[in-house]
Amino acid sequence: MTSTDRLANLAGQLRAGDFASLRDHLADEFYASKRGPGEPSAADRITDLALDLKAALPDLTAVLDDLETHADGHVTATMTLRGTHRNELWGVPGSGDVVEWTAPLSIRAVGERFAFGIDGTSTADRVGLVRKLRLVNPPDEMDQPPRFPVVWPEFLLKLVFTGQAADRPCSHLDQIAVTEPSTSVCEQCVASGDVWPALRMCLVCGFVGCCDTSKNRHMAKHHEETGHPIFRSIRNDEGWVWCYEDDAFFERSLLDRAR
Repeated sequence: MTSTDRLANLAGQLRAGDFASLRDHLADEFYASKRGPGEPSAADRITDLALDLKAALPDLTAVLDDLETHADGHVTATMTLRGTHRNELWGVPGSGDVVEWTAPLSIRAVGERFAFGIDGTSTADRVGLVRKLRLVNPPDEMDQPPRFPVVWPEFLLKLVFTGQAADRPCSHLDQIAVTEPSTSVCEQCVASGDVWPALRMCLVCGFVGCCDTSKNRHMAKHHEETGHPIFRSIRNDEGWVWCYEDDAFFERSLLDRAR
């Protein structure tokens, strides 16, 4: 079977809503990067996300249109996801709403399998999908506590925040000195009677402040005042890490290594 035939076969399975087939068709590596030591394969990570979505949106399908093969052998397409949000997804109850999201896709053959990459989407585009699934609040409520106790897969957060599966280079990891918080509130917000959507902790000094979508943005102000560049999330026991200076996202496993 040729690469074109295999891709056509996969496209037909996705059109029929068979997302479990991704595990047999996706390469271990990502479109533009290798997986890190000890990390799950791209096939496992992407398939697991897809199956979570399929469980929440039982009629979910993915349609690949406008397939075009380029001179270097890679294929571009337009992918449209569509389904009805009927069941719980990462803490969010089903809404009954039909969710549709379209994105440009790049595909390259890796042996007998394929690596997929989503090209040309902005952070706003990617947030638009998770907002349709009610994983984040509407725009006018972003400074309020979340409507639902969402527990995000950190890999999905990385894709939404950065648009890529690979870790971005960061020159500030050696500044990590504190990994666990000593408080579970933003004390500055408490003093002024304000609320916050999520909490962050500075990994340099341990300061705890509210997130960048909150009314007061105390973690961002802490960075501006001190130059401390790197923090972790402590909402719902989250542990992902972000560096302001390098726009770099890291999963919780970074903290385990830092300890």
